[in-house]
Amino acid sequence: MCYDESMRRSGQRLHSDREKWGLLVLVAIGFALRLHRLGAESLWYDEIAAWRDYGSKGPAWIVTHYFDPANHIGHTLASWASFTLFDRLGITAPEIALRLPALLFSLGSIVAVWGMVGCALRGPGNDTGNPPAEPGANGRRSRRVAIIAGLLMAVLPVSVLEGVEARGYSMMICFAALATWTLLSAIERGRWWQWVLSAVLCALGIWSHLMMMWVPIGHAAWLVWVMARGGAHQTGERGVALRGLGAIALAAIFTLALYAPVIDDLLRIRSQFRAAEGDEPAVFGIEGLHALLQLGGSWYAWAAAPGIALGVVGFVIGMRRATPQAAMALSLLGLPIMVIVLAIGCSWMYARFALFALPGAILAIALGIESLWRWKRPIGAAMLLIMIAVSVADLLVRPPRQPLREAAHIVLRDWSDDDRLLVIGLRHEVMQAYIADLAPAYSLELGADLEMKLTEARPTWVIILYPQRVGDAKLQRLADDGLVEVARLPGWVDWGHGDVSVWRIGSSS
Repeated sequence: MCYDESMRRSGQRLHSDREKWGLLVLVAIGFALRLHRLGAESLWYDEIAAWRDYGSKGPAWIVTHYFDPANHIGHTLASWASFTLFDRLGITAPEIALRLPALLFSLGSIVAVWGMVGCALRGPGNDTGNPPAEPGANGRRSRRVAIIAGLLMAVLPVSVLEGVEARGYSMMICFAALATWTLLSAIERGRWWQWVLSAVLCALGIWSHLMMMWVPIGHAAWLVWVMARGGAHQTGERGVALRGLGAIALAAIFTLALYAPVIDDLLRIRSQFRAAEGDEPAVFGIEGLHALLQLGGSWYAWAAAPGIALGVVGFVIGMRRATPQAAMALSLLGLPIMVIVLAIGCSWMYARFALFALPGAILAIALGIESLWRWKRPIGAAMLLIMIAVSVADLLVRPPRQPLREAAHIVLRDWSDDDRLLVIGLRHEVMQAYIADLAPAYSLELGADLEMKLTEARPTWVIILYPQRVGDAKLQRLADDGLVEVARLPGWVDWGHGDVSVWRIGSSS
């Protein structure tokens, strides 16, 4: 080996080591930002309801029952395994136990987005199947954008908050990035196992959350477009597109195999996916607005605005260049397809259903920051610092999701033996997780039977979930019985409607 070649390879190894250490630092930053909310924050309604209905009943029940869309099967199974492990070790920390899988996949998303973006900017491979060489300037640019993207995945509030929620959203984000990364690698290098791995990752992502299905649908739409367009390399492109479509067909087979035990349940509840009652969250409503905001990395408009602006810049720049164009199409195309299909099909959505598009949004934001960096380095650095600052500010001012545990502590602190408790909530008796020993009565459907329950229970205490949705008339009815609100605990879920209210008979405090 010649001296120049030896020096070149040594330099690559040195750079690779620096990248690995840099990536480890990004994961550590992500862990630090997630650590506080992991166990210090109460479980909220959806986390408890999913655990009570599915997770607590064991793996056989989890993989064979789907009577409502709350069962994110892959994640529920992982939560059961984590909870069981904690229980056998004698560790009593249900919040951490249930959220640990989400945390691990959220940290994995940092690596996945870093890899996806780095692969997206490397450019097409060659006929030998070897990875393309990275010229100095282009190589530095791709690594810089990848590091920025990994940092954004570590700090953006949407990523942080979903990384400490016992639901399947962090798994969906991670699998979306991994599936796109693997597909890009398969297109670049053409190795058969990469096509198969892409199919497996798509299937596992859909198993963790059904809305992940829009990722391979977006992939398929882009591959069909590649086949349909003309060009000098049309034959080669068509061959790659056909292999990619074959991988997506394989993903569909894998997905059907995973969902086979619950296909009957899915068919039975198919009407639940239509907006039949008129009060479901509409595509073009508050949920759609927050789905747009989360593309900027936050559900607060002021914190999302810099990310959205940078994302628009990065998207425009990226779509002008062939190298990142494919990655942006593959990672984002599923989102408009989902919106169109749900709107035409008169279905409904929550903003978080669209979190599979977060890796693509982060790619666009990172490209926007890097383009400003190349134009004027101080401006690019300032925009990155602004993104970090607004993200940290969001997390500092944001209250808990829904402080159920804190409401229980207020009641338990002053409880006496002859006290009685009534809980007003939605459809699930989720407060059992924290106050089961108090034998509470429940008025569900937001107090639909409140008059009867007040007569039967004659409560000393009342805990109200979603008090803004209960209505003034029912709150006045509590006051008429001599109950007084002693605490209103703020919660941010349902876009500021996650408060929990605690009432006590005859209290003036």
